[in-house]
Amino acid sequence: RYPNSARKEILLKLASVCKKQNSYHLATKKYTQAGDKLKAMKCLLKSGDTEKITFFANVSRNRDIYILAANYLQNLDWHNTPETMKAIILFYTKAKAYEQLSSFYDACAQVEIDEYREYDRAIAALKESERFLQKAKNTPAATKAEKIAVLQQRIVHIEQFANAKRNIKSDPDESVRVCNMLLQERDIERAIRVGDIFALLVEFYYGNNSFSQAHEMIERMRDRNIVLNPYLDQEMVNKIYKEMGVSDAPQKQGNYGNGRNDDSDEMEEELNFGSDSEGEADLMSLHK
Repeated sequence: RYPNSARKEILLKLASVCKKQNSYHLATKKYTQAGDKLKAMKCLLKSGDTEKITFFANVSRNRDIYILAANYLQNLDWHNTPETMKAIILFYTKAKAYEQLSSFYDACAQVEIDEYREYDRAIAALKESERFLQKAKNTPAATKAEKIAVLQQRIVHIEQFANAKRNIKSDPDESVRVCNMLLQERDIERAIRVGDIFALLVEFYYGNNSFSQAHEMIERMRDRNIVLNPYLDQEMVNKIYKEMGVSDAPQKQGNYGNGRNDDSDEMEEELNFGSDSEGEADLMSLHK
């Protein structure tokens, strides 16, 4: 029977050999037996075994391992997998890695905008991002203040657009004014897809048979080199140009999707951004 120190040294050598031979699961086992959980986790990450990685992180109760697991999970298709999203949030929360958690909610907000055009949900995610950034302790004060200011400005712009979209029928003059104001804002793309702003205006003018103004908006989109079909229905574009007596309506380019995919309803049920809760237990209540 070997002394503890000799046994540990043998296990570490075995683990190293297994790792070099790409036997990551066995290397993980040997590193764990030697008491080096961090190296064990790094080997497990190389295996790509998501189920075991998640399990290992849960039982290890180690801050660095929680962060490694969450970082790994972010490389997966997390925005279409509610369980993966919950695990990322849980691990960052357990690690008290608030800056990483803030960045993740920021990424969630961007997905809501880019893939689903869900600006209300993006606002809620960005507010969570701001809340956790406020709690971050390892970020220099000046950097933190600058990041918070940028987040807050993005939230303001998105709220303005979301309200304009919501009220376009009940208060069209104000909604149009806000949209035109946003189009003049510097770096507005950091908060809103400019194509979505134009699309709201085009659809409004089209719905009111104001084909001249709708055509003008489309031409402004083209002047900005914005591809139309991610934002505008082709039949609508064709009719606007026909009404204006223009025969060469811009045609569909590429294959773009605007709507939610088949998993979107499940995602909406699983995730509920915007909780005012504090701490790990309350954060997990974001997920029904």
